Amino acid sequence: MTHHRSRVCHFVIDCDDLERAVAFWSAALDATEEELPETSRPVYRRLRLPDSQIRILLQRTDDVKTSKERMHIDLEADDVEAEVARLERLGAIRWDHQQDGESGFWVLRDSWGNEFCVLRSEFPDLLRERRPWGRSRDPQASTAAD
Repeated sequence: MTHHRSRVCHFVIDCDDLERAVAFWSAALDATEEELPETSRPVYRRLRLPDSQIRILLQRTDDVKTSKERMHIDLEADDVEAEVARLERLGAIRWDHQQDGESGFWVLRDSWGNEFCVLRSEFPDLLRERRPWGRSRDPQASTAAD
């Protein structure tokens, strides 16, 4: 038997419009698009997260969403309502609110129906390493949200 290594390299999100998906998920996650070969660009776009070696891979598909996802992204926030409001300004919609012990979390959907969650901070030390959202990082934010 040979020794080998493996790791999670991508979290894949389906969409039917790569440009809109790049714009939404880049703004939602503070991610930057990485270059891919021109032959891959009609189907895939890859985003680098600012604080992870895992990439978000956007995959173009015309398949219609028919049921709940079996995998999704969880975003943690120190202010869940403020983060949900920011994501709504980017185009997300609130789908379902769940109670989880003392506090709840929101299930949202992006423009393609992909579900993701916003929950209270699970890793506060890691969250404190992130720059806070504000006007310079979130151009669609209103002055009142800063």
